[in-house]
Amino acid sequence: MPDPVIAAPFDQGVFLLHYNRGREAFQEGRYAEARRELEGAQRLRPDDSDVLNLLGLVYFKTNAFPEAEVIYRRLAKENPNVFILHSNLGLILFKQGKLDEAEHFLLRAVELRPNYAKSHLYLGLLYRQRRKLGPALEHLRFAGADKLVKEVEAEIQPPAPPVAAPAPPPPAPPKPILPRTENTQRIITEKIPAIKTMPGTVATPVPPPPTVAPPPPPPAPAPALEASAGHTAARKLQDAVDETPLHEERRLDLGHKIEGASKTFALHENGFLEINFARNVHVKRGTVSSYSGNLKFVAESGLVGTTAQTLVKAVGQGKIFVYEKGRKTFLLDLNEEFIYVEGHNLLALEDSLTYRVEPIYDSTYQRKIDTVKIFGKGSLAISTSIEPLTLRVTREYPLSISSNALVAWTGNLIPQVMDDKTLENVMIENVDDAGFKIRFEGDGVVVSEQ
Repeated sequence: MPDPVIAAPFDQGVFLLHYNRGREAFQEGRYAEARRELEGAQRLRPDDSDVLNLLGLVYFKTNAFPEAEVIYRRLAKENPNVFILHSNLGLILFKQGKLDEAEHFLLRAVELRPNYAKSHLYLGLLYRQRRKLGPALEHLRFAGADKLVKEVEAEIQPPAPPVAAPAPPPPAPPKPILPRTENTQRIITEKIPAIKTMPGTVATPVPPPPTVAPPPPPPAPAPALEASAGHTAARKLQDAVDETPLHEERRLDLGHKIEGASKTFALHENGFLEINFARNVHVKRGTVSSYSGNLKFVAESGLVGTTAQTLVKAVGQGKIFVYEKGRKTFLLDLNEEFIYVEGHNLLALEDSLTYRVEPIYDSTYQRKIDTVKIFGKGSLAISTSIEPLTLRVTREYPLSISSNALVAWTGNLIPQVMDDKTLENVMIENVDDAGFKIRFEGDGVVVSEQ
């Protein structure tokens, strides 16, 4: 009898090579290359959830929605309590017009994670398309989609009834034609209203009737500047991190720039951050790929001893290219607003902005997380190790998060350290002993890496 066919042993090295190449290509926007590499990795390990999840994202980015649907249906079935899988599947079904199924999975995602803004955004768009404007307005408001909220509110309000045109006045009776002679002047039989002044004469003005001045309106309350700035910054932070499904993703050549936050910062599609400045700028140490100009790099004494001490100041006039391999970059423009960024995730900072370190302390165990409050008018760049989540916080839905997952937050929020041992068995385990749980209360946006 012939020898039985022995399957070739699984080659872990080849699998990791395909997977890592695919992940890097995906993070840098080279989706065709990412698809080839990840499909190669899937052939070697068909059931690997990380490969399937990333390949599903690649299919979605390239508008291969049926292929993405197959993958996410499988992942959602195998992981029924992972909210992001249900949210992604709902969006994929929504893109294909399968509204009933899309609603089912999006509602499940909201049930699993009520604070995730994208699920509410997709549900709002879905209900708007189905002309369920009441639920659409509710979800869009929760998602912080102010522009869409105004559009839906305009659709809900009935149009004002047309104003009937005034009836035309009755025609004036014809004037009698009088005979004229040499010694006869025209006889005026009707009074002419004094609308125009004849040349050479002075019209006598008729005094208008006395009017009573209306009472002065009550003084308007002083605007809540901090609240308004927090709300605007929260919306900007959410827009910077989220990809709105209303617009097709830009497909640009590597030499072109994606629209950035300011003239100082420009984010290229291949992941490079270009910074043009005339005085100085702050950049993360170890991320400068190249620079031009006579520049001097100096350490920032105000950040020593914090996780943000990796920031250095580039002094002079020139251009810097910054790149963090394997990380995703977001730009944000502040206009007299504020944002808190965890120190590790701060990539670059324009000189016009003011900053100070405001840690969140866990006094019970003498631990802290260094958040940098940035405020003023200017631009900054944030980087994350994975695709982050944008989580809405309202008074009805406070948010609890691990300190290791915190990227940034803004709005009218109050962070408090939670000393609850029961959560250790519920939430994701901290990588090290330095992590702790933080609860955000108020109204704003939190960006998380978990």
